Amino acid sequence: MKTKMVYLTVAVEMDADADEQEVIENCDYFFDNSAIKSTEIQEIFTEDQLQEKNNSDLYGLGSHSQFV
Repeated sequence: MKTKMVYLTVAVEMDADADEQEVIENCDYFFDNSAIKSTEIQEIFTEDQLQEKNNSDLYGLGSHSQFV
């Protein structure tokens, strides 16, 4: 069976003093559909990192002024 890859951007709001890597490594996330074969977190960006990268319009998000 042929498959294709689709990339999603998901914002996760967490406590300001939380370690982002640790939180993501220890959380559950589900994208549940019979057509989905697998999921994997590819990258983690903080708001500051995303702001820096917005100059290059990372994933087309440059037009958004706030992430929730």
